[in-house]
Amino acid sequence: MGESASNGDGKRERVLVTGGTRGIGKAICREFARAGFDIAFTGRTLHEGDGREQDEHGNATPLPGSLEATVSEVEALGARALPIQLDLLDGASVECGAARVLDEWGGVDVLVNNAMYEMGQYTNAWIKDTPMEEFAAKVQANFLAPIALIKHCLPGMLERGAGRVINLSTRHNYQKQGGPPGAGGAGVSYNCSKAACGKIADGLAAEHGRDGILSFDLDPGPVMTERFHTQGHRLGYPKELFCPVEVPAMAALWLATAEEATAFNGQHFMAQEFVRQRELWPNWESILPMNAGWSPTAILDWREPGRR
Repeated sequence: MGESASNGDGKRERVLVTGGTRGIGKAICREFARAGFDIAFTGRTLHEGDGREQDEHGNATPLPGSLEATVSEVEALGARALPIQLDLLDGASVECGAARVLDEWGGVDVLVNNAMYEMGQYTNAWIKDTPMEEFAAKVQANFLAPIALIKHCLPGMLERGAGRVINLSTRHNYQKQGGPPGAGGAGVSYNCSKAACGKIADGLAAEHGRDGILSFDLDPGPVMTERFHTQGHRLGYPKELFCPVEVPAMAALWLATAEEATAFNGQHFMAQEFVRQRELWPNWESILPMNAGWSPTAILDWREPGRR
């Protein structure tokens, strides 16, 4: 992973990362740039200082990060940067953003569907208090937008006979909630939209694994992002659960570059446990338990490669 990435014809590999203006997405952009990729990335905020997020009362609150700031970091690492202003809640915006990447770069070798819609007035709302429009917005941002980007990028990957898709997910998809929203659990609107996203990798591998397409579902676990510092109090989780943003970024880079990853096509990965076992990032303090004898490379139906 330390060598420059190339796609077989001597050219640098290209990755498209959604939500590259802050948090996990920005860390993914940095790590892929260090690994020799050129980076296309999306975000809503163009200029630093313009970012806003809705709090529990519906008020807009400042949020650091911007397309301009990520461009500076990526270029400082020697990579080509292609910033795309895009809103996951707007289907037309997603289509236009994907078309721009294809027009300017001709395609991408890796797609990382990192961005999601969670924080907002209804983050911790119970079903009875969540408007139907909010359920629709979550499905649009967390399922339909990633599907649209895959549909744009997939034909070029199939033509080249190679490509990798990584969708960031959540363990709420497959674990029993520890409590109601805000007290050990997340809202149903978020969980269900991400559960839909969580089945993409499995289906994509079944359809196109034989064509050279690799796809993975990556659960980052609790992560210390900018959002945690501004809105973490709403989640109801202790700070000690949260890992550095580099942890899921290193897991994503491994899935995008490691030859060994081909054996786990379509599987679910738990980033924190995986990074610890592989020693991909220095140790960090966490109270999140991990069973060293259990494989973090799949949650639902893991089988060792070659076993039926």
